[in-house]
Amino acid sequence: MVTIIFCDGGENGVKPLLLTIIFCDGMLPIMARPLRIEYPGAWYHVTCRGNERRDIFRDDNDRIKFIEVLSASTERYLIEIHAYVLMNNHFHLVLKTHDANLRHFMQQFNTTYTVYFNNKYRRSGHLFQGRYKAILIDADNYLLELSRYVHLNPVRIKKLSQYSIKEKKDILAGYPWSSLAGYISRKGRQDFVVYDMIMGMLGGRDDRIGRAQYEIFVQDGIVKDMNVTFWNGVKGQAGLGAKEFIEDTYKRFINKNKINDRELPGIKDLHPCSDTVEEIAREVAAAFGIDVDKDELRRKRCAEREARSVLMELCCIYLARKMSLFEIGKKLGGVSVAALSQNRKRLAERMNQNKSLRNQFQKLASKLNDGNQEVS
Repeated sequence: MVTIIFCDGGENGVKPLLLTIIFCDGMLPIMARPLRIEYPGAWYHVTCRGNERRDIFRDDNDRIKFIEVLSASTERYLIEIHAYVLMNNHFHLVLKTHDANLRHFMQQFNTTYTVYFNNKYRRSGHLFQGRYKAILIDADNYLLELSRYVHLNPVRIKKLSQYSIKEKKDILAGYPWSSLAGYISRKGRQDFVVYDMIMGMLGGRDDRIGRAQYEIFVQDGIVKDMNVTFWNGVKGQAGLGAKEFIEDTYKRFINKNKINDRELPGIKDLHPCSDTVEEIAREVAAAFGIDVDKDELRRKRCAEREARSVLMELCCIYLARKMSLFEIGKKLGGVSVAALSQNRKRLAERMNQNKSLRNQFQKLASKLNDGNQEVS
């Protein structure tokens, strides 16, 4: 049995309905994975915590690397970041997807940072605690308030609970690991963050006056009860929005699909994946002058190691919007996600030292990009 539970609540006259899915088998509840609703143009609040609530950043170099990985991943997957904050043991993202590819973005993004972190600190195993949490957001009604909630995180921690409002304002103003700096000053802006949407919701001005208004708006949240949020009590996957938003989401993605998987892995992407590994392999073989068929390059123990390395990276670039890295690795002969990330690092190092290889890779990428409708 599938039960859709709608919970009334909310602030400022807007009553959100919180959508959760519960599976039952007879009288016993089944532990289900969160429902992943993905579609082009969707907005999400994404959070991810360190395993056992341990720190995921040990110094500022880790935070810098995290932001570099985030920036590169948003470009690859056409993700818009509208707000973010990095805390010691977790992070928050407010984002919009152009394609139905949130899970692919998060898998690649989290894996790449995990590989970096594990290598640096000579550790192994999971860095993050389980799967990320993504709440589907009704941006028209909740984006502005959500941005304030995210930006206030640095002063919501327990050890600052007895600080004065002025002290909290000072801490917030000087916190370097969030997108707030770009909202209150142009000097603090980052290329991968989109500012105009949220600024437009607060009077539509992205000038000195508008930025000052946003700073005041965020600071006003310090005066409120910091322990109360507009999704208190939400467990598992949830959608936050007005009644019409939740009802439309249900009609489009729940009611029209027969959901019968015990683990509830999520609604599939709206657009089916294209199996184009063969086409990319054919282009790579031709570029390297290899007299082998496309299947040879796809085998794990391929003799043409350099061509194989280029093929792996090009597949990650041009197929990742449509399929997961695990699926790509499977089509490449059973390569692990970690191996794909290691290949990227090693290939980049070789291309830095080998101009001929770098030019060859760039020509292939340009050719595949020109035929993007066939390849991606």
